[in-house]
Amino acid sequence: MSESSDVQWLREGVRQSIQKYRAGEIALRSLIDDLDSVSSNLEASPLGEDLRSHWWVLEEIYAVALDRGDLRELPREDELAIEETLDALERLLS
Repeated sequence: MSESSDVQWLREGVRQSIQKYRAGEIALRSLIDDLDSVSSNLEASPLGEDLRSHWWVLEEIYAVALDRGDLRELPREDELAIEETLDALERLLS
């Protein structure tokens, strides 16, 4: 596989993870783990850095929810921040 097809494959993996999260098929933790894995594979590239910055937003929301002990009912502002982050990720990956 060439580097560009690897990157394309990783981009598609992130897109699929976002779709699964939005469809309720995977939890926020799984989405965060998927992003972490992909951004680690792209560490040396600008795309990897961009993915990591979006990953951090989701990770922070998750950590706060975990501290509160409530991962099922996120506050509306967190839900909106997640949606904005996912929209930004989709734009980044398109």
